[in-house]
Amino acid sequence: MSARFDFIIVGNTAAEAALAALLANDGHAVLLTGAGALQPVVRCGNCWYDTVPPQWAGVRDGPYAQIAAYLGVYLPVVRRDPAWRLYLAQRVIDVPSDLGQWRRSRRALFPAQADAAGRFWQAQETAAAAALRLAERFDPLAQMQVLRQQRLTAGDMLCRYGIVDPALRNVVDTILAASGLPASDHCPWPAGSVALLPPAETVAGDAGTLIRLFTDALIRAGGEWRAKQRAVALITTPIRVAGVRFANGEEVFARAIVLGPAAWRLAARPGARSPIIATGYFAVERSRLPADTPLYQIVAGSSLPVTISLSPAAETETHRRVTVAMRLASPEVAQLSRATPHERRQLRQALGAVLQAAVATALPSLANEKLDGLTTALLPDPTIPPTRPPAAQAGLWLLRPASWLPPGYDNGSSVVSLYRQLRGLVS
Repeated sequence: MSARFDFIIVGNTAAEAALAALLANDGHAVLLTGAGALQPVVRCGNCWYDTVPPQWAGVRDGPYAQIAAYLGVYLPVVRRDPAWRLYLAQRVIDVPSDLGQWRRSRRALFPAQADAAGRFWQAQETAAAAALRLAERFDPLAQMQVLRQQRLTAGDMLCRYGIVDPALRNVVDTILAASGLPASDHCPWPAGSVALLPPAETVAGDAGTLIRLFTDALIRAGGEWRAKQRAVALITTPIRVAGVRFANGEEVFARAIVLGPAAWRLAARPGARSPIIATGYFAVERSRLPADTPLYQIVAGSSLPVTISLSPAAETETHRRVTVAMRLASPEVAQLSRATPHERRQLRQALGAVLQAAVATALPSLANEKLDGLTTALLPDPTIPPTRPPAAQAGLWLLRPASWLPPGYDNGSSVVSLYRQLRGLVS
């Protein structure tokens, strides 16, 4: 069977678009198609806004910046100070975007253990830098064992340096929990500082901007983008994955199929369970938000921490998109899986109340108004498959995020790693 394409890439995020553009730029026949939305979109007036939180890194001088430079793409990077804001029961902490300033301010914030805290943060920053270097050169899954052997998890470092100050532990544990990173010696993400220090820089317009820029580069290089088609199944032979089938019944074939996180379900085994995120989202007029509102905020409450992300809108946009999210604990996920439709509605209402309370804390200008666009969606959080899918067959590749990054985070390192593996696959 002769292939119509060299590569079919299934996914609808910036990572898949960047990978498709890189391969097409090398002269390969590439098809980029969708896999269904990871999160809903919200409509305000005549505009639609995506609801993916702006958890992007590497847009100034990291992997995404390198990809953009290679493709001749300009990234409209915006910076916000403070980088993020943390609401604790006792205090509110602003984290500045300048790393040196943050190092000085945290000594004043935690005087009881300033020296121990300094060693802890430095060790975590070193771990993050090492993980980034490994991610750019090796398979993201292979680097996990290397870092774990050095015992560089956040929990390991807290124990090693004797961090017992309640205020400091409250800060660290809240940030780790909000990002889905348990502060234990055996947490699967070795470099906790990636969650402890969210980026201060992102792209104007957020995920949608990155997707548009990279898909434009794909089309300029001769690739094909089917934005409105959705792959629903893999086409397999006894020895390999040969293509994909679309929702309308059309079948296309290629020498290699790449699935992004939104499309992993096409290769997943039945019964696989993913973590669940309760998410609220809405669009709001820019005039209703304070000018100094951080792009990323964490509200600690009686339950798990709630993260609030503000879209970095372009100057021409009149509205901003706000995403409010809380990762459910394991007992809540189990309860949800067994719930009746009535119990599910009750749980959804309870989670919505928690998210609304967090909005009132972080954005008081919106506390007393009914947010027509605010809804609560229980969304699966894609996780790295523990083993290769039934595609230990030839022809199928997974675009995996770096294993040391928190869930939902993307810095482009996985794109660079997989591109280096694929570029020599098709001669």
